[in-house]
Amino acid sequence: MLFPNAKLVTALIGTHDRKIVSKFGKTLATALKTKNALIVASTDLSHYPRYDDAVRVDAKTLAAFRSMAPATIEAALREHGSKQIPNLATSACGETAVWATVVAAKHLGADCARIVSYANSGDSTLGSHDRVVGYGAMSLSRDPECRTVPKSSSRTEQQTSVLTTEQKRRLLELARKTIEHALHIDMVPFPRSDDRLLVQPRGAFVTLKKNGRLRGCIGHMAENMPLCQVVSAMALQAAFNDRRFAQLRADELETIDIEISVLTPFRQVSDAGSIRVGIDGVRLKKGDRVAVFLPQVATEQGWDRGEMLDQLCRKASLPAGSWKEGARLYTFQAEIFSESELAHHISSDP
Repeated sequence: MLFPNAKLVTALIGTHDRKIVSKFGKTLATALKTKNALIVASTDLSHYPRYDDAVRVDAKTLAAFRSMAPATIEAALREHGSKQIPNLATSACGETAVWATVVAAKHLGADCARIVSYANSGDSTLGSHDRVVGYGAMSLSRDPECRTVPKSSSRTEQQTSVLTTEQKRRLLELARKTIEHALHIDMVPFPRSDDRLLVQPRGAFVTLKKNGRLRGCIGHMAENMPLCQVVSAMALQAAFNDRRFAQLRADELETIDIEISVLTPFRQVSDAGSIRVGIDGVRLKKGDRVAVFLPQVATEQGWDRGEMLDQLCRKASLPAGSWKEGARLYTFQAEIFSESELAHHISSDP
């Protein structure tokens, strides 16, 4: 796609014999020494462990590849095999292709290895965390100023903060693109971002409105998934799995206004009187019954605090007034933004 006139030469490696693979790498380097060439090695990483195990195993595998030391690579791959990690079939199904490429790159003068990207199939919108395959990208080059310490992972970084207009726009575009792809090509985009706030684990709701009326709304409250992935997944749920409505049709999509509510963490309150109507979202839990209202629900319905809490009880299949005794109440806030709001904001800018 990027270089349509480039010539491609493919090589399939069907042996695990390190001597043969290393010899191939050296021969490849000799053949390409005077050429303007790029070597691409292709491999998946871990096959079929649980999500958290994959993240740990793949990090060690990538670190070993990054060392560009055959002995380190060999030791890391064998260590994974000896630890009997549940469902781990392999740490890198194309390890010999990477091995040959490392050998070739070193003979061509490469002294720098950088980890460009990492994800596994559990990071996709529809991906299960129970059984995943890992994927990574790495570059090998000659760079005397190469930093040996990789950048910290965005999985464990930053604290919550307010989204910018551009970040809101990107989330809304992702939600719409996810629904469009599901309707028209039966596939969904892979929700990834290099923006630290968009990959921070946060809860969110996606709401669909048609001519100002609710057409679907589903959310994910737990802070255990990157925000961009939550938005993509909830867009699908709101469009196709809200049981109050028929599944969204392709001919409706143009009439739909998408709204996203990004949530702050829950905070338990001991006094219902401290709940601020129109500002606080509320979660009620009593026994095994749970129900949630977003901050804007009470205002939209014209409810006062007592009415909102009674309605929350009914939503949890509890009698009205059940919130007064034995129930736990939690509040949260939400950044709420929609396509129509952002379109108005952009059109109003000088």
